[in-house]
Amino acid sequence: MLIELKNVKKYYRTGKLNVKALDGVDLSVEGGEFLAIMGPSGSGKSTLLNIIGCLDKPTEGEYILNGKNVERLNDDELSEIRNNYIGFVFQTFHLLPEYDALFNVEIPLIYRGISARERKERAEAALEAVGLKERMKHKPLELSGGEQQRVAIARALVQEPLLILADEPTGALDSKTGNSIMELFCRLNEEKNLTIILVTHDEKMARYGKRVVHILDGRIESITLN
Repeated sequence: MLIELKNVKKYYRTGKLNVKALDGVDLSVEGGEFLAIMGPSGSGKSTLLNIIGCLDKPTEGEYILNGKNVERLNDDELSEIRNNYIGFVFQTFHLLPEYDALFNVEIPLIYRGISARERKERAEAALEAVGLKERMKHKPLELSGGEQQRVAIARALVQEPLLILADEPTGALDSKTGNSIMELFCRLNEEKNLTIILVTHDEKMARYGKRVVHILDGRIESITLN
C-alpha cells in the first residue's frame, strides 16, 4: 500500500474558533492507482491533498506514505519526501517566464544537485513524454495554456516520483484542452504505472479517475468506481 490515512483530522485556528477542515478521514491508495478526490469549495479536498503531499501534517490521526509515518517527521524530512517522492501539478503553471521549457523542467533537479548533463537528458525525456519534443526551447509566453500545463507536468515527471498530485490542473483551461491534459494523465498512469491523485470540483474531470472519493464537510461521503 502506497498511502494509508487512518482517522485523519485537521483543525485550523481562526480567531477564537477551531475550524475542522478534516473530520476523521480513512483512505488507502495502492501504487499505480488513478484516484480523483471530488467535492465543492470548502469540503476539505485541498486540505486532504496538502496532507497527502506532505505540505501539512494532521492534527490527529496517522498518515503512512510508502512505509513512513509522516506525522512523526520533522520539516527537513518532510521536504526530503516532497523532493524525492512527490510531483505537484497546480491550476496555475508556476513557470518562470524568462526561461525556456527545458530549463523550467530542469529546476527541481538543480535543487537536488543533479549534474547539468543528466538534468538536460532527463528534462528532454520528460518533455518528450508529454508531447513537447519540438517546443522545449520555447518560453512560456510562446506556448498555449495547454502546452504550459504539459511543461508543468513534465517538471513533476522529471523527478521520477512515486506519486503525482494534481490540484485542479484543468481549472485555467478550456474544456477541449482540459480533456487533452486528463488524457495525458491517463496515459502516464497506464504506461508508467504512475500513481496519480487528482483534486477537482468538476464531475467530468473526476470521471477520468479509476476511483472517485467524494468528500463533504471534511468527511468522505462515498467512494465510487469508474
